[in-house]
Amino acid sequence: MFRRTATKKDNDLSQDKFSKKNAILSDLIRKFRTICIVILLLSAENIFSEYPSKPVGEFKSEYDQFWFLYQKEFRQGESELIFRPFYSSYREQKSAYRFQTILYPIYYSEETQHWKVWTFLFFFTGTTTLHEDTGEDSDILTPLFFWGSGDTAREKYIGFFPFIGSMRNKLAYSELSFFLFPLYSNWKYKDYEATAFAWPFFLFGSSETRDELRIFPLFSKKVHRGKYERYSFLWPFFQWGTTFQDKREPVHYALFFPFFGIKNSEAGNMKSRGFFVLPLLGSFFGYGYDKRTGERDFNALFFFIQYGVNQDEDYAKLILFPFFGFYRFASKQTTFITPFYFHLQTDTFHIQSDDTFLIPFFFHSKRHYVQWDRDERYLKLWPLFKYQKDREGNVIWNLLSLFPIKSEVVDRIWDPLWSIVEYQKLSNGEKRVSILMRAYSQRWTQTEFHASIPLLMELSLTPEKTSWKFLYGLIGYERIESSRNLQLLWFIKI
Repeated sequence: MFRRTATKKDNDLSQDKFSKKNAILSDLIRKFRTICIVILLLSAENIFSEYPSKPVGEFKSEYDQFWFLYQKEFRQGESELIFRPFYSSYREQKSAYRFQTILYPIYYSEETQHWKVWTFLFFFTGTTTLHEDTGEDSDILTPLFFWGSGDTAREKYIGFFPFIGSMRNKLAYSELSFFLFPLYSNWKYKDYEATAFAWPFFLFGSSETRDELRIFPLFSKKVHRGKYERYSFLWPFFQWGTTFQDKREPVHYALFFPFFGIKNSEAGNMKSRGFFVLPLLGSFFGYGYDKRTGERDFNALFFFIQYGVNQDEDYAKLILFPFFGFYRFASKQTTFITPFYFHLQTDTFHIQSDDTFLIPFFFHSKRHYVQWDRDERYLKLWPLFKYQKDREGNVIWNLLSLFPIKSEVVDRIWDPLWSIVEYQKLSNGEKRVSILMRAYSQRWTQTEFHASIPLLMELSLTPEKTSWKFLYGLIGYERIESSRNLQLLWFIKI
């Protein structure tokens, strides 16, 4: 596909990092694109999830279902129960893992003996963790109200935003407090502590290595000794500073808003210029280069036209927004045509992926897990068809899949309610077919066959047993080895 990692030279040079940061627009576009994809994949499962949400083992299934409403399955060490669409539960015995849903995606939870997470409408979220040294701590977060508890008073907190509250070990801070925000706020990170009044206008903070002062918009200073120094005067008109002080070649920058901005490396190997610079939009016209990596960047009309390349060919971009865009850096590559078509590729030592989106009608995803030498594939042609092959070798496809984005859990719980045809070929050798919202279902292996029409007929053929029932026993037949019975009127056996 393309090179999996950047060259060692690129990883060692501060200019490389700087020149990427110089393309403010490129960063903004990448972040925006990432956010769009995250939103698109909301409710989709993590591809690196350690735990499944359904039985996937190679062992024989004990399976039962009634129409699309009820489904129960047991495999060795695994069990699943679904009352569709209201409730589902999956358990994996070896890791004591449990996954539950209630009208998913309204509520779901997953837990082991050591932790639990749950969410309600992705609005209320809770976590519980059992630490061997400090015991159990719990957190419940909402956009406005949050609280947490633990075995010590230090681990307890509560807050009602924006009126009053404190939070510990969340949002990358060791402690965060506020009162009538933005009137007063205080936060700590390791040995650094900062306090703000009428945030973001007045702020001061310090530690042994960091100093920060802001009297907005008159003056600001943000210093991390040995790493960076950033200053502003009458923001946003005058800004200057030095970055990458801990690298081989520090970078100095200055901005005279909105007319021009400059960045230069200390030895002169890297330079960049931007003219008519606006917040978020970047520069109306800008360019930059790095002699040591051979990198060149150019932009015009803010982020609408962008071009970049380097000598190692592990970095390239061409963006004519919103009609076309191509971006490659190290192990990742992205292409878009109009805002609706995206093609994303990743090639690392752990996973190779290839995703194609035509929003909202088409999604195709391929994964190759290098360390296991296993493949995974997902295809959705919305709302007509869904195909999935997981890394365990299970194959599933449906005619009619009305949820427009990828979510194995949503598909598993909701698709049977409106599916025309369902087909499954499982890693344990079993196959399943259902027609018209499971008005007819059958499953079979090399030695067994089972079929059902809800409220009407059930048939089961195994080496040990043969049975069939009409209207749940109005008339039926059963053979177990040499024993044979004829059933009449539900209660009479002959």
